[in-house]
Amino acid sequence: MRSAKYSGPGSTADVISIVEIETPTPGPGQVLLRVGAAGLNPVDVKIRAAAHDFGVIRYSDLPGWDVAGVIAEVGPEVAGWAPGDRVHALAAFPDIAHTLAEYALVSASDLAPIPSTWSTAQAGAAPLAILTAWQALDAAGVRDGQRVLVLGGAGGVGHLAIQLAVARGAEVVTTGSPAKHELLRGWGAAEVVDYRDEQGLAAIAPVDAVIVTVDATLPPRGAVREGTSVITITGLSAAQTAQLGEWGASPVQRILVHADGAELSEIATLAEAGRVSVHLDSSYPLDELAAAQERVETGRSTGKVAVIVDPEI
Repeated sequence: MRSAKYSGPGSTADVISIVEIETPTPGPGQVLLRVGAAGLNPVDVKIRAAAHDFGVIRYSDLPGWDVAGVIAEVGPEVAGWAPGDRVHALAAFPDIAHTLAEYALVSASDLAPIPSTWSTAQAGAAPLAILTAWQALDAAGVRDGQRVLVLGGAGGVGHLAIQLAVARGAEVVTTGSPAKHELLRGWGAAEVVDYRDEQGLAAIAPVDAVIVTVDATLPPRGAVREGTSVITITGLSAAQTAQLGEWGASPVQRILVHADGAELSEIATLAEAGRVSVHLDSSYPLDELAAAQERVETGRSTGKVAVIVDPEI
């Protein structure tokens, strides 16, 4: 089968190639997917450039975690799934997976059905980002009637966090560039502020929870009151964390997403009801993986970048 491979640390054009390797065989609890599409995330390009583990996130020269496709073969001890099922997954994260290939082994526990309202490209691009958004909202305890601030609403995680928070009954405030305000409102944001508008940011009224998707970014002071939850997916400095504590924020927590097929299946139910969709910034064939990663590296993509492995799926 054809697969992406990294040759070591470095830039995309220097280290990415497409090679022929053996098609794997599913073991106990695994299925073999014929891959239709996969997604790219900032962690994919960062770990490729470094070519080593990031803490518990494992590096492999055969990359990929997001995946969508059709089950080709079912291994022993797998129940509830059969060849021909259309599924997607965040495979094994933060462990090694290897989904940027024509076939991929995936644990049955990581699988969820592809919503009928999504294309294969959307389903392949979604899992890591949408599970990050879901788990961040869980960590913040977001529920009906609350007010939530999403910093970086037009990114891969941000645009999904907006929709999932609205689906939980929350009122969402978000930040983004003026060119993206219409999209942000379309995803359900009740209030949209230019991230460069200091007066607009200062005018944001207190919220119950803040989801930080932008590197090392503090929420505006006025948005944080006693008991405001601040959940970050990128990390804050010790000084920033201390500052939030002085403002009364609690908890202040960084989360790392984990694979979870049951949660992804819950999200699929929302997608079937039209409550959440995946915005595709762009799609690239597997042979253009380097260009796809370069698009992610710009930090300017809106929504998600997909890699199309088999356009027939």
